[in-house]
Amino acid sequence: MTQRSSDAVRYCTNMLEAKELYGDLLEDMQRSTERIMADFEGGFSFQDDDEVLSSLKPRTRADLFLFYKESLVNISRHSNATHFDAKLIAHRDEICLTVSDDGSGLAEAQTNEVPSSLARRAKLLGASVTAHQPESGGTCINLKMKTRRWGFRK
Repeated sequence: MTQRSSDAVRYCTNMLEAKELYGDLLEDMQRSTERIMADFEGGFSFQDDDEVLSSLKPRTRADLFLFYKESLVNISRHSNATHFDAKLIAHRDEICLTVSDDGSGLAEAQTNEVPSSLARRAKLLGASVTAHQPESGGTCINLKMKTRRWGFRK
């Protein structure tokens, strides 16, 4: 675990020093999905209308990526899940990210409270985030972010 954490920190540091930070957000998200969720069934799907994601400012792309990665890490470490589903939909006016699993997740606490780490990342994005427990079980996290002017490159 220590070695994996060390590798992850080194990877993040190298990415932060890169000129085009999160230049291909979808590729980075897919790669993280494959690495973090290797032992789980499920996948990541996306719809990017008019290349909305590529027009986001680098800091916004980075925060969106880190929110997604934190969601996957929470599933892999805490949910006791076997299956997950992640979907990113980027429209001109709004970006929606949904990450769900079939584990115990929030059901143990009998609450729909968003984990504090995700709430903090959503706040950095200026986005709203909700969590709920589907009838089928597990947890579903929904992030909705308006694509305001400040989120786009000038």
